[in-house]
Amino acid sequence: MICVHMAGPASRRRLAGTVTIGIWLAGLLASCGASRAAEPGPAPVANGVASGPVWSACNGADGPKGYQCASVEVPLNPENPAQPGTVAIALDRHLGSTPSDGVLLVNPGGPGVSGVDFLPQVMDMVPRSVSEHFEVVGFDPPGVGHSDPVTCVDSSKLLRFVNANPAPTSPGGFATLVSADRSFAAACEKRSGRELPYVSTVDAALDMDRLRRSLGVGSISYLGFSYGTLLGATYADMFPGHVRAMVLDGAVNPDLGVVDSLDAQSDAFEAELDSMFASCEADTGCAWHPGSDPLGAFENLMAAVAAHPLAVAGSSQPFGVAQLLYATAAGLYTPSSWPTLEAGLGELERGDPTTLHQLFDSYIGLSAAGVSNELEAETAVTCLDTPAPSLAALEAAAPAAEKAAPVFGLLNLYSEALCSVWPVPATGRPMVLHADGSPPIVVVATTGDPATPYAEGVALAGQLQHGVLVTRVGEGHTAYSYSSCVRSYVNAYLVGLKVPPPGLRCPSD
Repeated sequence: MICVHMAGPASRRRLAGTVTIGIWLAGLLASCGASRAAEPGPAPVANGVASGPVWSACNGADGPKGYQCASVEVPLNPENPAQPGTVAIALDRHLGSTPSDGVLLVNPGGPGVSGVDFLPQVMDMVPRSVSEHFEVVGFDPPGVGHSDPVTCVDSSKLLRFVNANPAPTSPGGFATLVSADRSFAAACEKRSGRELPYVSTVDAALDMDRLRRSLGVGSISYLGFSYGTLLGATYADMFPGHVRAMVLDGAVNPDLGVVDSLDAQSDAFEAELDSMFASCEADTGCAWHPGSDPLGAFENLMAAVAAHPLAVAGSSQPFGVAQLLYATAAGLYTPSSWPTLEAGLGELERGDPTTLHQLFDSYIGLSAAGVSNELEAETAVTCLDTPAPSLAALEAAAPAAEKAAPVFGLLNLYSEALCSVWPVPATGRPMVLHADGSPPIVVVATTGDPATPYAEGVALAGQLQHGVLVTRVGEGHTAYSYSSCVRSYVNAYLVGLKVPPPGLRCPSD
C-alpha cells in the first residue's frame, strides 16, 4: 500500500507499506518520532489485566508539552496472557476540564504511526467544546513508536532498502526486489523475532481493551483515521458492548482481498494524479509545464532518473525511481500539497530533485535522528493481518495492474512481495466486521480519497450492524480536517451522541 509520513491522519495502507500515509494537516512533522513518553515505570500486569497507569509530565523537549505520559504493561501474547513476557504500551493524554464523557482513544493510522506523537495534532483539530468533555488518550500499539518498536535494520540500511526500484518491469528487476525483501525480512526476524507474531490488528484490539480496563472505564469513545478505522472496527466487532461512540474517518474495507485492495488503491491514486494533471494544465501559474501529455512527461522523468539517478545535496542516497514514485504519492494525499509536487516536478525537469527528495524523506519518516520505525511496524502488522499471495501470483497479476494504473500499479502490487517472504505466517484474513450490538458507528468517507477509496467506506458502513455513512465530497485523504460540515456532525456525535442523518453528504471547505 502507499504510505507517507505526514503530520495528519495517516493512512498506511500499502504502497510503501498503509507506511502511514499521512497528510499535510498542520505541516510536515519537523522531527518524526521525536516525542517520547515519560518512563515513570509501567503499570504491572495482573492476570493479564494492566493496573491503572501512573501519569507524569512528558519528558521535557522529548515529549509534547502540556501533556501527561505513562506506560502500561500488557501480555506479549494478548491471546495467551499466561505466556511469559510483557510489552509496555506507551500512552499520553490531555485531560479535559470536565471529562464527563470518559475516555476518547485516538489512532492516526498506519499501521505504524505513533498515537503518542499524534495526540497534539488531534488536540489542534478537535475544538475545546469537544476535548473538555474527555480524557483524550493517544497510544502506541505493540511494535509501534514507543511500545517495544519493531526494528529490522539501522537507518542507513533502511535507506538503501527503500531506494531499490519498487516497480521493476523486468523479471531480473523483480528478482532483485525480492532478494532485497528477503534480506530485510530476515533482519526483522533476527532483531524483533520475539514480538513479530503478536502485533496484528486483532492483538492491538485486545490490548486496547486492556487499556480500557486499566483506565477504569466501562466503555470508550474512539476516533480513528485511515488504518485506525480497521483497528476501531475490529475492536467494535470484538467488544461491541465496550463502545460508547466511534468515528472511523478514511475507512478501510476489512473484507477486501489483498490484490483487490492494492489495485483499488492504485486506481484511486492514479485518478488523483490525473486530477492533478488536469488542474496543472488548466492553471497558467502551475510550476510544471508538461504540455498536452502530462502522463507521458511524467513517464519520461521516470525513465530519466532510472537511467541516471541524480545526486542530492546533503544526502548519500541518489534520487531515482523509488524517490520519484514515493514523493509523488506523498504529494497526492491532499490538493493543498499539489503545488509542492508540481514545483518539484518542474525542478526535476531542470535537473534539481531537492523538493521531491524532501517529500520522499517525509514519506519514509526521515529526520535528523534517522528513519522512524513506521515502515518496519507497518510491514509487521499488515503481513500478520492477511495472507499474502505467492511471488508467482504477484508476477501474474502485474500486467493487469500496470495497464490499469501505469504509474502506481506495479509499485503498489509489488509492495506485497515483502509479505510474501515474511518469516511469520499470517494469523488474520479478510472478513466482514458486523459489530453486532454496538451503538451507532459513524463511518466517514471521501469521494476522491486516494489512499482509502470511497467504495471502501461505503462497504464498511454497510457491513456494520449500526454503521452510519457520512460522505465528504472532494479530494484528499480523510475528511475531518477538510470539512466544517463533517466536523460539526462528528463533534455533535462525540459529545452528545447525536447520530448524523442517513445519507449525509458534506462539502469540502
